Amino acid sequence: MPLIVATLQSELIGILEKPNGNPAPVTVGMDIAKAYLNFCSAGMNVGGFPFTAMPGSTALGSELGNILGKTNASGQLAAMDMAKAFDQCLQTFISTNQTTIVTAPGLPVLNSELVQVFSSVNSTATLFCQSFASALNNYTATAIVSGLIPGSPPVPFTGPIN
Repeated sequence: MPLIVATLQSELIGILEKPNGNPAPVTVGMDIAKAYLNFCSAGMNVGGFPFTAMPGSTALGSELGNILGKTNASGQLAAMDMAKAFDQCLQTFISTNQTTIVTAPGLPVLNSELVQVFSSVNSTATLFCQSFASALNNYTATAIVSGLIPGSPPVPFTGPIN
């Protein structure tokens, strides 16, 4: 099953589009991390093997809660902190027969896109969530997963998360 950005968008909209405001920043951070975990869990490596775990998602939720809870933080600083947190989380992505994951190629793009999302004025929470989800999708799709398909001899594979 491939990564589907619309699924992430709808989950983020459900989290952030609240008529009476959002609950505590820690709760919002944990919910965003859960949405990102759900998004990544649909991914497969290029060898055709499924996602198995992403243990960094719990730490991501705590870190996002801390970032969202800071006062007087500029959108640019919050975005850069979030980009680092999402990168640390995705580095823990595990799929069947995977040996390594490299996330570095997408980090500058994520940084840039999140700075734009968090620094610009959005007319609605829906538009913000769509931009946020798009940035995370673009970043996640640049991660390179390598592994070995068992056999004699084993067959190596390398490519993006699908």
